[in-house]
Amino acid sequence: MSVTREIIEQESALVARGERNVIHLHREGSFLRAYEWSAFLSCRYLHQFKVNKRMFKGIENPVAYIGFPETSLAKWLPEGAEQEAFDEKHLAVRLPDMMLAEATPENMEAAYIEWKDSIPLTEPKPKDGRKVADDVFGGGEDGTVTLTSIMQRILAYPIESKSPLESMLFLADVKRQLANLI
Repeated sequence: MSVTREIIEQESALVARGERNVIHLHREGSFLRAYEWSAFLSCRYLHQFKVNKRMFKGIENPVAYIGFPETSLAKWLPEGAEQEAFDEKHLAVRLPDMMLAEATPENMEAAYIEWKDSIPLTEPKPKDGRKVADDVFGGGEDGTVTLTSIMQRILAYPIESKSPLESMLFLADVKRQLANLI
């Protein structure tokens, strides 16, 4: 069973047991990720994170998730929140009861469904072996890459809506293209 599938099953089980005020975070490198209900709580009570929703192999429905650098967690934790580490890759943040005092389980579940339905499904990347940046660096009409075309692509790159990983891949490809010009 995939790790993501296990996490999604744990999320569903926790909500079914009534643990609706706990955000489960999973370490993936130097980032923390929250899935499904935990992602919803994170966006509602911690910060308006960029949410991704995509299909995962072996999981029937699309999965919504967020991610952020682990070093940022402290600045988003509300006063009174409690942290608990389950192991080196899994920690939980229990939100203070007063934050959710007026939210009934039915209202929260309806808000969760509305939130998840509003997230657009992320399209899968092409399977023809191209990197993300290959779409960005098409070059001129004849396929050649010029300094001007690289500068135009940099100016057009929507860094505000890209993840750190996508931005890093973009920058790495900029470096590669520039090195080829020298």
